[in-house]
Amino acid sequence: MDPAAETPQGQGADTFPTRVDGSRLRCSVPLADPVSEVLADDNLLIEILVRLPPKPSSLSRASAVSKRWGSILYDPQFRKSFLKHHRMPPLLGFFRGYAKSFIPAMDSPDRIPAARFSLPKSTRSYHTDEAYMGCRHGLSVLIDRNKHETVVWDPLTGKEHIVSFPPGFHSMRTNSAWHGAVLCVDAKDGHVHGDCFSSPFKLVLVSDGFSTQASCSLYDSASSVWGNIFSVTIANRISATSRSILVGNTLCWLICGGEVLVFDFEMQSLVVIKTPVENHVTNDRCFQLLRMADGGLGLAGLLDLNIHLWDRKSNCEGIGEWVLLRKTIPLDEMLPRRISYAFFVGYDEESNLVVLSTMIGNFTLQIDSMQIKHIVKRNQICHDTFHPYRNFYAAGSAPYLHWTSKIVQLVFAPIHSSYLWYVLAVTL
Repeated sequence: MDPAAETPQGQGADTFPTRVDGSRLRCSVPLADPVSEVLADDNLLIEILVRLPPKPSSLSRASAVSKRWGSILYDPQFRKSFLKHHRMPPLLGFFRGYAKSFIPAMDSPDRIPAARFSLPKSTRSYHTDEAYMGCRHGLSVLIDRNKHETVVWDPLTGKEHIVSFPPGFHSMRTNSAWHGAVLCVDAKDGHVHGDCFSSPFKLVLVSDGFSTQASCSLYDSASSVWGNIFSVTIANRISATSRSILVGNTLCWLICGGEVLVFDFEMQSLVVIKTPVENHVTNDRCFQLLRMADGGLGLAGLLDLNIHLWDRKSNCEGIGEWVLLRKTIPLDEMLPRRISYAFFVGYDEESNLVVLSTMIGNFTLQIDSMQIKHIVKRNQICHDTFHPYRNFYAAGSAPYLHWTSKIVQLVFAPIHSSYLWYVLAVTL
């Protein structure tokens, strides 16, 4: 069949010239029409392309349409506009345990190969699950307690920033447990800056030993200086498997037993929030800190395959207290087959999504919508922590895309306007 005969009506169907006998001539360049006028205007085209979905395959596919599109899409200024428009990056996947493997979260063609990310060379000799502290704003934190160093690592570029422990932490006992968290300082455009080291970051280091005391200090990359050391009494140790969550101007860690260690990096204070009174959960891996829809602190407790939720609210006297929500999530009704046990192994604070481990594999569960997805299938339980990783990622490299665009230009030269209609359909 003549490819021109398949052109939808109203989308350039009458742009091709015809012979005297009425048969249609092939033409690599359609005559002027409204869509072609848009294609010819770089400013209008940029406004359309910037609205492409923030998926790994989006830019690479669009750049293959023509050399001109590719030059626009890989211009640094366009990238800034693209990131600013979308603000929140997609969830690419999870680093498992000590980042020893990457579990892709997206389906093809946006699925990132597991081998795409590898640990920085300076940390490969230290292989324990407690060393990897998770990701935030495109950056990861690793701790080497033997060298008394923290490593802030950008998995996308492989760049790393090594920070020695603050002086007061060197004298702490070697059996102390260490916890860390990182966050971007520049909140403009939703902490999305392309190169994650292009903006300053803050690093928080927390230590708790067998004594009943937790200590923390704040590092500012802009000044390369550690701040004061803050300490507070705690009843139990900080959970070794639950990572920090960012709630407003505070970083929160789960303490074994359901209490919460809260560091306010603006007010420079370290406090402990007690366990909810109505709590009956006893397994530490069945607690999960949450960032609620209103941006406040929440807590999930998993008991008898039912998830119970608490929200931290201020009472009439302005004192914070846990409020047990009526909403309960029954896992036994949502999983593909009956199981006897489940626990939390990960959490994405941007989407309020928990990762569960069961005897039939790992599941993600979105707390608000209660959508569940089977991300890893196995016949045994996995205790590894799943660390969510979000970032903007363009599949393929520039040379590959340029080579691909040459082929596309030769084969699909007449369909620029049809592709533009597709772009409009998926972005507006």
